[in-house]
Amino acid sequence: MSLISDLCSTLDKRSLGGIASALGESEQAISRGMQPAVGTVLGGMATHSDNPTLLQRLLDLAPSGDVSWSNLAGGAADPNSPQMSAGKRILSTLLGGSEGMITRALGTGTGLQSGVTSSLLAMCAPMVMSFLGRKVRDGGMNMGGLGSLLQREIPSIRAAVPSEVNDLLWPREREAAAATGPVITQSVTRERSTNWILPLVILALIPGLLWLFSHGRRERRVMLTPPAQTGSANRVIPEAPVVPKTVVLKNTNVYFDTGSARLRPDAKAQLDKFAGTLASDPNARLAINGYTDNVGSTDSNMKLSQERADAVKADLVSQGIPADHLTIQGNGEDNPVGDNATTEGRGSNRRVSVVIVGH
Repeated sequence: MSLISDLCSTLDKRSLGGIASALGESEQAISRGMQPAVGTVLGGMATHSDNPTLLQRLLDLAPSGDVSWSNLAGGAADPNSPQMSAGKRILSTLLGGSEGMITRALGTGTGLQSGVTSSLLAMCAPMVMSFLGRKVRDGGMNMGGLGSLLQREIPSIRAAVPSEVNDLLWPREREAAAATGPVITQSVTRERSTNWILPLVILALIPGLLWLFSHGRRERRVMLTPPAQTGSANRVIPEAPVVPKTVVLKNTNVYFDTGSARLRPDAKAQLDKFAGTLASDPNARLAINGYTDNVGSTDSNMKLSQERADAVKADLVSQGIPADHLTIQGNGEDNPVGDNATTEGRGSNRRVSVVIVGH
């Protein structure tokens, strides 16, 4: 049995109901999100499996006494309860600056709101640390042994968490490097008997290459005698002057998935097109304003809107737009352009507006 299955099997129906009631969700929704949440915490531990000092520090953050699902359910309704406070400390140490992105990715993958997934992770974190601590004590392991155990569990962890979380815990570049494995340099012994052939061939080809270069690139000029102009019918009509096209710069909006600050392919294409038009006005000054729908807490939405604006700015800067020409601001749920009571309205509110404010 995997660590995730072993841990989740201790969650009884009564505790599940208590957690669902405390978080204002159905038992089915919490049951659907519990295994991915446990897997996310274990996945965070697995990414630090080669750091015994950090593993020990995380285990030490587990609250003392009886840590059980029923106790955690009792404190779930109060964000400042000892259990939830301990969970937040563990997550901050475990995930660092990625905590917000991973929380939203978990919400996207499970269909739960960011506030619910944040609380769910804060509950699971003490439980996971207490569970691993017992494993270490009962098995007489040191932190190196725990790291090896977590490494072996990575396939089952990755199967349990959404792909959005996998992408953050194990970025694709790291996957590619792990898949190709170490590069082994092999020495090659050249046959000395043929070393003189290649230089001779090159010497023989040089005259021919020089001739091709000098004659092949020579322009052939043909002098054409214009026909005699004997009347108005034979007059050459002058070509109309080429008038350069004027590019009109327009503001643009890009849209995001629920709880995400990652640029979608259509948003990336829109920004590519917009950056191309800015070539006609290299002095343009832009205001980048991020927004969200009304799903989630005010604080988390303010943070998410800022991350969306940051993502747009980073993309434009990568395309050569000077960073000092850009100002960014996250506005949270303010200034909705659609009705947050509808799916379509919320989709139009999850946006970043890029506005030309000067030249």
